[in-house]
Amino acid sequence: MSTAPYELVLSGGTVIDPATGLNGRYDVAVSDGKIAAVEPDLSMAHAKKRTDVTGKIVTAGMIDTHAHVYEHVTGRFGLNPDMVGVRSGVTILVDQGGPSC
Repeated sequence: MSTAPYELVLSGGTVIDPATGLNGRYDVAVSDGKIAAVEPDLSMAHAKKRTDVTGKIVTAGMIDTHAHVYEHVTGRFGLNPDMVGVRSGVTILVDQGGPSC
């Protein structure tokens, strides 16, 4: 572990990371905009900011491969991409098109 302080530590969240097989309670440290450490307990680590995320899921952005977000083109069908995307933890949306004439 680095002796340099972390910018942010998210503590107590449920980390789900299929790439590494993690699924449980971990603390996540961030430095320079990137994940710097994922450990069971970073409570003693130096950090500029700490956020308690107990009861929350901490995971990489999700990919929604079937969305209808082409809003306002064919009537009321279609969703606001920001609402179903970024604000819901989805960082990539694949629009499947909406119904049309």
